[in-house]
Amino acid sequence: MNININMRKLRIACLIIFGVALAASLIFWFTQIRRGDRVGPVIRMDQEELSVDLDATDEDFLKGVKAVDDRDGDVTSSLVVENVSTFLGGGRRLVVYAAVDSHNNVSRANRIVKYKGYSSPEFTLEKPLCFESTGSTEDVNLLENLTVEDKIDGDLSNQVKVIANSTVDLYTPGNYPIRLQVSNSAGDTVSFSATVQVYDRENVSETPFIHLTDYLVYTKVGKKLDARDYISKVCLGGDYDSDVPGDIDTSRVEVDDSEVDYDKAGSYEITYSVKQGKSRTGTVRLIVIVTE
Repeated sequence: MNININMRKLRIACLIIFGVALAASLIFWFTQIRRGDRVGPVIRMDQEELSVDLDATDEDFLKGVKAVDDRDGDVTSSLVVENVSTFLGGGRRLVVYAAVDSHNNVSRANRIVKYKGYSSPEFTLEKPLCFESTGSTEDVNLLENLTVEDKIDGDLSNQVKVIANSTVDLYTPGNYPIRLQVSNSAGDTVSFSATVQVYDRENVSETPFIHLTDYLVYTKVGKKLDARDYISKVCLGGDYDSDVPGDIDTSRVEVDDSEVDYDKAGSYEITYSVKQGKSRTGTVRLIVIVTE
């Protein structure tokens, strides 16, 4: 009987000792955590928005940025550029900075950087998107006369993508809508819609060809163009690769610019047409890109 009572008392005493030890351990652990360094450095910048050159690097992005830790002091040397966003508009990108202290606490901050003199990639079209029907398997490069120049990456001509709902059939005369798109390394994507015209090779000598001074132009919102200013000459036959003199009066050319909305950014086409005789009509298009 006494033995059972003593054993019960011993178990109770062991439980009490265990409980006290556990509580002491928890208190010690919590105290150490509270006393430990769990706060990251403070990142400060001397400018909310930084202007940089077009060839800016991480070193340029870090100008005027400092990091100070409450225990380690100046930890500016730990600063890195963690991420640079794609263009947000107006030549601006968001740069994310990170700094770390000796206890591996990481802090982050961000600011806007603006590229001086930046503009989106620009297209140039040397000749119209007009091609004679091949009647063969001859490989025709639809973009051979299109170039793209970018302020950051330079020539992007070989990176243009053709987006079309249907195949451009070079065997069959007709008009084929396409969209052309390109992006630079900073994620700035530009595009425009256009019409590829395939004309009958059998009637080239009898078809009037309208030559323009430009086949793709830019203008600002609200700035209307005088479409007739772009008419250079009209030739009977010879297509767009020849240099025959104009032999049709340019005043006969009809201009349809009703599609262009000069109050809204976007891409549009002005259509020029002229009739020769009773059945032959020549048509060409000027691509107009309206920007903000």
